[in-house]
Amino acid sequence: MVAKEIFLNQTTANRGADKKMVELSENFTLECDELDKDHERLVEMVNEITAKLEEGITENCEDTVRAFINFTKGHFNREEQFLIKLGYPDVSKHRKHHHELYEKMDHIMEFARSASANELARKSLKKELVFFLMDDVITTDLDFKSFIGGEKT
Repeated sequence: MVAKEIFLNQTTANRGADKKMVELSENFTLECDELDKDHERLVEMVNEITAKLEEGITENCEDTVRAFINFTKGHFNREEQFLIKLGYPDVSKHRKHHHELYEKMDHIMEFARSASANELARKSLKKELVFFLMDDVITTDLDFKSFIGGEKT
């Protein structure tokens, strides 16, 4: 299953102290340095947030999640501009999906606001961050990978 390649370490029981919640497989690189670096940074940010939550550290959680969301919005903009420049025919569909993800960002922020006082919010935040990444990288970005590859040849 494709999703397992990005979501390698699903539970704390499956991870050692040095393992990350999310690891990005090479199958999910787009062969576009700027976007691949963005995806790597998004994965790093999710791993940093989830690691702190696993350790029970909730200070600055809201600020850290806000930084993740702001970076994600910048990533979406960079990605859409790249696709426009490349002449990708489904840019409007891709942009629509990004707008659907904006709504999920609101829920993620709500969980972050409640994380310090609520265990369920912490668990939900971890889960939603990982699914958010999967939704962006797997559900939509892989749709244009072959187009990028075709344009390079």
